[in-house]
Amino acid sequence: MFSKKPPVDSVEEAQIEEASMPEEVNESEAIDAELVTQTTRAMPTKPSIISEGFEFVGTITSEGTLNIAGVVKGKITAKSVLIDVEGQVDGELNADHLMVKGKVIGDVTCQDLNVGPRTFTDGSITYQNIHIQRGGRVAGKFNQN
Repeated sequence: MFSKKPPVDSVEEAQIEEASMPEEVNESEAIDAELVTQTTRAMPTKPSIISEGFEFVGTITSEGTLNIAGVVKGKITAKSVLIDVEGQVDGELNADHLMVKGKVIGDVTCQDLNVGPRTFTDGSITYQNIHIQRGGRVAGKFNQN
């Protein structure tokens, strides 16, 4: 039961794990090493922040959380995105979790969409789950996948 190793994300990671494990390891040390590896992978990263008054033009890619209080024009791909009340996104946005309190114009693809009370969205929105709070304004084409 405890002898299974967690799935390895890449060949390089497998080589590093094998190289770091001594030849003779007792079972409790192997379990401890496995827990450290799993915990390290599960640790949340600090959010990336586009502050109010800042405008970014280009592509943003993040495996963590992105908080936007400024303006982003371009393409965003992130695990989780929060667009604050003063935040604005104009372009393409792909995220697992999207919380919009500001303004989004463009193509959006997400799993969970939460539209806040002072929000304005317009464009092609593809989602799995949606929650629109009272006062949130939505326009465009909405597709549930």
